[in-house]
Amino acid sequence: MKPTGFVFFGAILLVCAVSPPRSPAQDRDSEVTVPWDEFKKLIRLDEDEIVIPMELFQKLVLQTGTRTVPPHSVKEGDVVLTRDQFRSIVEQMKPPGALDTPPPFDYLITRALYDGVMRKSDTRFTVTFDIHVLKKDAYLKVPLLPQHIALEQIKVNGERALVVSEGGYHQIVLARAGEHTVQATFSVVSSLDKGPYKIDLAIVQTPITLLRLEMPLKEIDVEIPQAQQLAVTPRGGSTHVSAVISSGRSISVRWRKKVQAAEKIPPKLYCEVHHLISIEDDALRINADLNCNILHSEMDQVSLVIPGDLNVLSVNGEGVGEWQESDIDGQRMLLIPFTYGKKGTVRITLVAEKSLSEGGAVTTFSGPRILDAVRETGFIGIELKTSAEVKIAESDGVEPLAVQKLPQILYNKSVKPLMYGFKYLKHPYSLALEVRKHEKIAVPVATIHSANAVTLFTEDGKVVHRLIYQIRNSAKQFLQIRLPQDSDVWSVFVNNEPVESSINDENELLVPLIRSQTVNNRLQAFPVEVIFCLGQERFSLLGVRRAVLPPVDLLTSQIIWSVYLPNDYAYLYFNSTLEKEEMIRGINVLAGAQRRYNERAMREVRDLDEVTADALSGEGLEKAYFGKEVKSRFRNVPLQEEQLSSQVEAELEFSGRLEDLAQTLPAAAGGAATGTGVLPIQIEVPTGGQLYRFARSIVNPEDPLTMSVTCIRLGMVNLFKWILFLLLLGVLYILRERLVRQIGRLISSVRALDKQNEKMLKKITYSIITPFVLLGLTLVFWSFSTLLTLLFFVLCWVTIIVQVRSFLEKRKKERVSQKEGPAP
Repeated sequence: MKPTGFVFFGAILLVCAVSPPRSPAQDRDSEVTVPWDEFKKLIRLDEDEIVIPMELFQKLVLQTGTRTVPPHSVKEGDVVLTRDQFRSIVEQMKPPGALDTPPPFDYLITRALYDGVMRKSDTRFTVTFDIHVLKKDAYLKVPLLPQHIALEQIKVNGERALVVSEGGYHQIVLARAGEHTVQATFSVVSSLDKGPYKIDLAIVQTPITLLRLEMPLKEIDVEIPQAQQLAVTPRGGSTHVSAVISSGRSISVRWRKKVQAAEKIPPKLYCEVHHLISIEDDALRINADLNCNILHSEMDQVSLVIPGDLNVLSVNGEGVGEWQESDIDGQRMLLIPFTYGKKGTVRITLVAEKSLSEGGAVTTFSGPRILDAVRETGFIGIELKTSAEVKIAESDGVEPLAVQKLPQILYNKSVKPLMYGFKYLKHPYSLALEVRKHEKIAVPVATIHSANAVTLFTEDGKVVHRLIYQIRNSAKQFLQIRLPQDSDVWSVFVNNEPVESSINDENELLVPLIRSQTVNNRLQAFPVEVIFCLGQERFSLLGVRRAVLPPVDLLTSQIIWSVYLPNDYAYLYFNSTLEKEEMIRGINVLAGAQRRYNERAMREVRDLDEVTADALSGEGLEKAYFGKEVKSRFRNVPLQEEQLSSQVEAELEFSGRLEDLAQTLPAAAGGAATGTGVLPIQIEVPTGGQLYRFARSIVNPEDPLTMSVTCIRLGMVNLFKWILFLLLLGVLYILRERLVRQIGRLISSVRALDKQNEKMLKKITYSIITPFVLLGLTLVFWSFSTLLTLLFFVLCWVTIIVQVRSFLEKRKKERVSQKEGPAP
């Protein structure tokens, strides 16, 4: 290769070196291998002129560091250089500087060795630090010792060092990167003659900290709390200490003269026992805390004497080994070993049980006794976890105590309120408990919070029932609904989801229930919806129609029943086991009490407002219900506003429910397509007609829920009205002369009576008792006749006004007569 080629090749490599680094993926993607002969042809290395791209030329000029662009020529976007021009550019190029990565730390103190010699009044230390300076070309200040320490000298690598005191530390100044050894000598106050015998040394935190200390003392015990390894070696008349110190900022050395080992004293055991007795259905469960205090010496185990009828279930505690039972000299012994020698406070928890005596006999409790205890005292708390009745038949060796004075630990362990409390000071003691079991009352695990029933009578004889039960359930599996014979169940939904139901041999519909969710310790109600249909005879001109709601096996808090009846009939009298609303309580001879539901008007309101039924305004409801008020009033059933609103909502949801039936049930099956085990569909039922409501509170499963109504076709009612009107006109026409004479006589009698009884009427009018009598009659006729109530009320006010006016006139006359004086 020619020298020029080497020069150009070196320039190419140099430019590549200063180019920005590329990722490995980019290098793999851009890696190209070109033979040398082809490379020479590519850059025309054998020719007098060298052609390079403009971008490469700019990088070469930039590498020279000059702002003057060397002479060159441009041809077709490339730079053309002569050999001499190219050589001149290459010679001016500077090699790229190395890219240094900054160190993560300026310096590191990796090791510190504190070597001390104790003297009479002080201790002289020589500490050696291993310091690694990572930052180059900079002066660093490294803190080594707290500023309150008096330094004697400090050296770096055997030479005197520069030291400054800043930030509460003596700091050494280092200017060269690399490893340095720093030695510092200082003294710390200490005393060999008087206490306290200790040395407290403040240090800087290092990964490795070692301590060596020579103490001119013998037969001493040395303690260093920060030491992970401690070696104390006596040498002649002194003691040498070496220790490995955990990472921290201080070293504390304590020493004392060795104490001659005294003769061991046998341990003494004091115990206070807290018994919690829980009375359950079949046994007494005893949870006892043994709070022991071991003095003088360590103990390896504790032994207890257990009553023969007490069954130990578990023994727990810190450092407690596997407990064992044995029979020694006719006594049941419980051995509780420790995994290591125990001294001081020891707590052991013992759980045992004792079966209750049969037939309500007295059950005696006597707790375990701790052997070799100098003193054992204790407290007993009794709680009841069952419906049984407990009494203290007899007690011996115990003192009754108010439950409020029992230790707090018994309160914390008890689930139920404590019923009795006792205290004992020594063994033996006993309690005779009389536990009487009574028959438990079965409480319902599920209830119906409220029920909304809607029944539709069609003129051709079909009766469609829609039942919505709001159920709170904790454990019941099925809701049993006793359906009438020949019932056709259309759909069953639980929590707005279709479910597969079944019918047992007693024609009871079994609806599978879910478990209620608990919110704030209260079960939330979920809806169960059942729709079924019955077939009856067609409506006739005059007759009685009946409906029965199927009984369920749950207690129902409150039920509201709405009944839709055809518009073409008048309903004379309603009879029901439920409370009837006020508008249908009596006999409706002329069919004046009506509430009609207009499905078309309700659909228009819904489509217009695009709101749900419960959000409809009063105006919209008045369009759908007309003839009487929308909501009902019941005399004996207390219903809240939201309950009546929910019933109205159920009535509105009932509308239009049969619209999808033709689409769901294929016409090929004659409209009777059914399937076993298939999830039900939600059926739309169109409603319309006259609407009447019934209600009842606290419905037991055996209470009948029935309704019957006497009905007559409206044409018959109208015909009866016309016949009655024509008969009245005929009678009046036939008796016209007699009626005229009778009316004349009546008028004459009234006039005569008025003259004869004028004084009596005036006396009654001006009587003080008359307003009170009229007010009483107003109250009496309040619930029977609005007309008579209004009449008596007006008469009452008339008499009051007349009497007041008469009184004022009388007083006026008296005043005038007093002014005029007596007559002459």
